[in-house]
Amino acid sequence: MKSTNCLSEQDLILYYYNELSPDSIPAKHVADCPLCAERFATLSSELAHLPDMTFKPDHAAGTRMAARVNERLQARHRNWLPALAASVVATVALVITIYNWSPQNQQIQTAQLANSSVTTVNFNDDMPDIDFLEDLEVLKDLDVLRQIEGV
Repeated sequence: MKSTNCLSEQDLILYYYNELSPDSIPAKHVADCPLCAERFATLSSELAHLPDMTFKPDHAAGTRMAARVNERLQARHRNWLPALAASVVATVALVITIYNWSPQNQQIQTAQLANSSVTTVNFNDDMPDIDFLEDLEVLKDLDVLRQIEGV
């Protein structure tokens, strides 16, 4: 069983790849602890069987990556413009609506109506068929009287 002082897998891997100095505490612990020495030997044999991954950097890879990042940033930048335009239009419509329905504007409209002169002459000129409508009312009353007499 692993004791609390034993090294973690990460420390053993770092030691395998010579990322730790030979004078460090984990290096000394592997030399002194038989359990860690056995775990290190097992890990070393497993890592030795892995294929060698040689990396050859592509000099154009950085340029391609920068172009992709720039393209995505530009796409994000354009995505919020329609939403901003719609918000501005909605705000302007709301301001116009509030202005038109405000109590102050209602008072101004009422005052303008009170100041305008509406006379019966203007009213009669606008509705020349008022006599015809009054005649229709009289005819309806006559029809009602005929129905009452016939009963």
